[in-house]
Amino acid sequence: MGYIEFKSVVKKVNLKPGGTKEIVLEVTGSGLNGKLDMLSEMIDQKVEVSLDSLIVSYNIILNARDNKPLITYQVDENGIVSEAKPDLEQQQLTLGLPPEKVETKEETDEVDRDIVDEFIRSGLAPTYDDLKYDFENIMKRRFDGESYLKMARELEISSGKLAEVIDEYRKRVAPLAKKWNDWREEKGIDTTATEQEQKDVDKETTDDDQDSKDEGKQGAA
Repeated sequence: MGYIEFKSVVKKVNLKPGGTKEIVLEVTGSGLNGKLDMLSEMIDQKVEVSLDSLIVSYNIILNARDNKPLITYQVDENGIVSEAKPDLEQQQLTLGLPPEKVETKEETDEVDRDIVDEFIRSGLAPTYDDLKYDFENIMKRRFDGESYLKMARELEISSGKLAEVIDEYRKRVAPLAKKWNDWREEKGIDTTATEQEQKDVDKETTDDDQDSKDEGKQGAA
């Protein structure tokens, strides 16, 4: 039984007679390096497929008059993202005036999923009362290679439900993650390298612990 994992683009879905659906995936560059032999062995075999979008799409509300977002964000020196109050709104709050009613419209924006997940793993993403899961821990474990299925079993929910709540959380924090990413790029902060270094350290620690256990067993023998 084989297992491979790769990133691709869903190009089309063909509907064939008898209710058969043919899904066409496109892989460019080195996405299948070292994996083609295993993939070839899977031809005409039954496999389990799980597709996870690499883009997070979310809605933003714009002022219909000037096309500017009604909600904007600011980042402090520690990387904490908060909602920025527009000058007019701040003046209205100070004077105790009712907020001005403006005509609005919705548009869809998007951000790379990796950026959103890094933001969540950083511990800077907000929490929500209706989403009570520890998403920071979940995304760290996912980054370390744990499957949704294993974590879902621990949480006593289905893997589909876990994927659903993660998607909802990603959408909510996506605009904050995008602002945070702009901030760290301006500051020249590379959190990806730091995460990978920590991952390597954790792996070395685990390997050392295993070596110590093996040596202990040999000594006892």
